Amino acid sequence: MRQRLLQLRKQIKEEKPLIHCITHPIVVNDCANAVLALGGRPIMAEHPAEVADISASAAALTVSLGNITDARAESMLLAGKAIKRMKDAENAKRASVIDLVGITCSPFRMELAKRFIKECKPAVIKGNGSEIRAIAGAAFHGTGVDVSAADAVTAKDPDTVHSMAHIARKLAEETGAVILVTGEVDIIASPNKDTTYGIYNGSPNMAKVTGTGCMLTCITGTYLAVTDALTACILAAITLDCAGECASAAKGLGTYHIELINQLSVMTEDQITQLSNIQRLL
Repeated sequence: MRQRLLQLRKQIKEEKPLIHCITHPIVVNDCANAVLALGGRPIMAEHPAEVADISASAAALTVSLGNITDARAESMLLAGKAIKRMKDAENAKRASVIDLVGITCSPFRMELAKRFIKECKPAVIKGNGSEIRAIAGAAFHGTGVDVSAADAVTAKDPDTVHSMAHIARKLAEETGAVILVTGEVDIIASPNKDTTYGIYNGSPNMAKVTGTGCMLTCITGTYLAVTDALTACILAAITLDCAGECASAAKGLGTYHIELINQLSVMTEDQITQLSNIQRLL
C-alpha cells in the first residue's frame, strides 16, 4: 500500500489535477485547502451557466447536498452530466462523487440524490450510516445531517459493522458505484466481489468541527483523478483519518481545525501506512 500511496500522491503533485467541487458554502475554504494540501487544484464554481464547461475540463467532480438552492441543484446535474459525457466520449478517467448530506430529513434532497445517481452515474456514493441506509431503501432513523445513534457503526459492536457492510455491498452492486460509508468505522464497498473494507482510523474530534465530511468528499475526488474509485476511497479515508489522529486538540477545536489541514499537507506516506488500520469485511 505504501508504494501505491507514494505513487499516487506523487502523481497528484506532478499532474496538479483540476478538481471541480460543488459543496456547502460554509466549507468551501476548507475543501479547497484540503485539495491544495494534496497537490490538486480546486475550483468551486457553481453557476449553472458555467459548470458544464468547467466540469468538462476537470479531472473529477464532487457534489454535496449539504446546502441546496435552485441554482446549486441545477448545477450539480449539469456538471454531473457533463463529466459523464466526457468519460463516455473519450473513455477517459473522468468521474464524480456525490455526498448524500441530509437526505434522511429532506425528500427534496433524496429525490435530487436519486436523480443524480440515475442520470450522472457517479463513481462514488458517500454518506453516513443513516444516509446510506436511506438511499439503499433500508430502515433508517433521520436526525438532520448527522447519523442517528440507532444507525451508527462502531468498532465496539462488530454486528453494526457487518450489517452496514452488507447494505453497502448490495447498494454498490445495484448502482455500479463504490459506496463510502463514513463513521467511527468507515466502510468501503465495491461492486466487485471480495472488495468490502473497514477503515478503523480517525478521531472523535473530527466530528466536532465543521467540514470534515465535505473535505473527505473532495479528497476522494482528488485521488479519483488519478486512480480507480475503490483505491481513491480507501486512500482518501485513511489520509484524512490519519491526519485527524495526528492533529492535536489540546488547544481547543479551533486550533484542531487548522491543525487538521496542517497534517494533510505534511503527513508522509510512511506515517499514513504505519497508522492505517484496514480490514477486509466481505
